Amino acid sequence: MDQDLQAILSQVAKLGEMSETEAKRIVDDVYKDGIVSRTEAEALFLMNDSLAEADEHWHERFIEAVKDFLITREAPEGWVTSEESDWLLAQINKSGSTPGLLEIDLVLSLLRYAEGAPVELSRFVLSAIADQMVETGKASSDMVERMRKALYASSGETGIWVSRYEATVLFKTNDAIGFAKNHASWNDLFARAVGNHLLASAHPDPQSEEEALAREAWLKDTSSNVGGFISKMAGSFAQDNWFNKITFDPDKAARAREVANAIALREAENVTKDENAWFMKRLGWDQKISPAERALIDFLKVEAPGFTHGLAIAA
Repeated sequence: MDQDLQAILSQVAKLGEMSETEAKRIVDDVYKDGIVSRTEAEALFLMNDSLAEADEHWHERFIEAVKDFLITREAPEGWVTSEESDWLLAQINKSGSTPGLLEIDLVLSLLRYAEGAPVELSRFVLSAIADQMVETGKASSDMVERMRKALYASSGETGIWVSRYEATVLFKTNDAIGFAKNHASWNDLFARAVGNHLLASAHPDPQSEEEALAREAWLKDTSSNVGGFISKMAGSFAQDNWFNKITFDPDKAARAREVANAIALREAENVTKDENAWFMKRLGWDQKISPAERALIDFLKVEAPGFTHGLAIAA
């Protein structure tokens, strides 16, 4: 970085303000040669905080510059270490304001291109996206797509399937916006992600079904189904210890397997209204069911016939 540029960055640190034209010139100069030190990287964060508004040009250049610095300039190459994650989150939180789209997209980019990253980084971006949805009072198509990317790239949790933490964030978000004018993609993502988590949690040995339970197969595909989950399974609900991890009562788990297996065998039949009402009551959802929760139930009935009834008994 040349001396003139360093002088301008020093002024930014002192004055805390800069014109958008000057910011564009600086970020272009920085991106041309790449960031080579944390001092330069921290200067970019200072510039970002000093801008009242920033256009797409700044957005793209900023993300590329910081991403390339962390992944290719700092060792170990290709990875985001715990120490680097702490430093990055400190820069993002320095202003004290809620993380914006720029910070969210920066972390999403890191998770996408890094070979590995700490769980704290994936949790941070998932919660930041959820907070944005709650703050705006709905799930827009753009924010749902960001949530999908966060879940899809989230190698920090279980890695294979959707974790309890991730599912909890989705439920809490839906509790806040479930009846808002959400984009239809929110219902689909909620159903697929939570459904994946529930099936992995209830399965006696989820590691044996990595291909069938892989989050990529559930979250990337936006078609009506993921190929019929049960058809990919090695056995049926009547075998192994399904639902044992959902309840500590072996009798309830056995009854859940019995009911789930019986309904799965007649999967071509329609679920009666009485069965549906019974299921809702058992889950405690007999009051108000949001569109996303309804999508979850319908999705599981297609992907794992009988599972929802077994879950109701085991829960």
